[in-house]
Amino acid sequence: MSALNQRIELLRRVEAFRPLVYDRRFDGALASMVAPPYDLIGPERQAQLYGRSPFNVVRLELNHDPDRYDSAARLLRDWLREGVLVRADKPAIYLYTQKFRHQGRTVARAGLVVRFRLEEFSRGRILPHERTFPAPKLDRLRLLEATRTNLSSIFGLYSGAYPELDLLRMNVARRAPIRQVTDDLGIDNELREIEAPDEIAAVQRALDSSCVLIADGHHRYETALEYRRQMRAAEGNPAGFKPYDYVMMTLVACDDPGLVILPTHRLVRRLPREAIGSFASRARELFVVESFADPAQFRARLAEAGRGALGVALAGRGALYMIRLKDPAAIAAQAVPEPVRQLDVSILHALVLQPIFQLDPDAIKAGGNIEYTIDAEAALEAVASGSADGAFLVNPPSIADVVRVSEAGATMPEKSTYFYPKLLTGLVMNPLFD
Repeated sequence: MSALNQRIELLRRVEAFRPLVYDRRFDGALASMVAPPYDLIGPERQAQLYGRSPFNVVRLELNHDPDRYDSAARLLRDWLREGVLVRADKPAIYLYTQKFRHQGRTVARAGLVVRFRLEEFSRGRILPHERTFPAPKLDRLRLLEATRTNLSSIFGLYSGAYPELDLLRMNVARRAPIRQVTDDLGIDNELREIEAPDEIAAVQRALDSSCVLIADGHHRYETALEYRRQMRAAEGNPAGFKPYDYVMMTLVACDDPGLVILPTHRLVRRLPREAIGSFASRARELFVVESFADPAQFRARLAEAGRGALGVALAGRGALYMIRLKDPAAIAAQAVPEPVRQLDVSILHALVLQPIFQLDPDAIKAGGNIEYTIDAEAALEAVASGSADGAFLVNPPSIADVVRVSEAGATMPEKSTYFYPKLLTGLVMNPLFD
């Protein structure tokens, strides 16, 4: 490949696109049409979103009909035919800003919504940081096959300093938003167009070779890769790039001041009775153990202790426990890269859940017994009420932790990070058809 062609290939890594959007006549009702990511929608939330509008995007993203994938595809075709959804007139990149409250202050996070050319992880320019589950990937693949549309955006983090891009984002942020909606969490979501050729080119120049870390959407990225493989094989590996060679991605700078990671706690419905009874004595073999009677004091102490501290609540026990390793070398025998061994969730899984409570990785992947939540208070209440046998609380990892793991070519345990806020589904969608 010539140097010129190589340069063209790089410039095409990030592209403007003509998304599917709700028609302008629905601007006043947009809040009733958007939805959180599919993996945050349980049956109760699904029913609530269905009741809000006959055009809520959940009917595409998480359809409740028996033939859910075919039904979503039919509905998408109907909405396009009826003008509920329309194709944007011009290709554009979008500045997506989310303003929200965190720890008593108002912060904002800005991302660029683009059409991003898919690459295999082996190339080293796209980095995952979490392991994935097979069931969600199959679910997302079947939906993608049926609708041929990226209904929601992958959340990526780009590294490096790009003054030209920073200036462009600042200038675009002064423009009036083309879409604006406040979601159920009180987060203000604003979308602004970047459609001038010179501005699009500035984004492409900045990000043509940047390393991108997947913050959220690992299942959907791997699904998009599989869909591309299937399509290229079916079409005889055509030359050039097709729409299925791309995926919709929102790119945020690693040093964005609005980048927030919340802790993801583990809630276990069933634990062995004997393991619950012997937990404190077993834990003292490797950990310093502190006990608390007051949940508020327990949570405050856990937050104060920070990295390396784990919180444990068990059914039928009068105490709440905070544990911390006596000797960091206790985790050294684990056959995972060093940046992964340092993570609190790795210590929890390898030295608590597996040896004490017999929750091995296969049992965790199978699902059904372990749940994940950012709500520590609700997790403790579930144990206190008897609806769960155990809650295991962690402090959040840092962005630096995530980057170190990814750069080592490793992945974190499942559900190690919760980037907040989540990207709304329904503002823009990326069709993989002409």
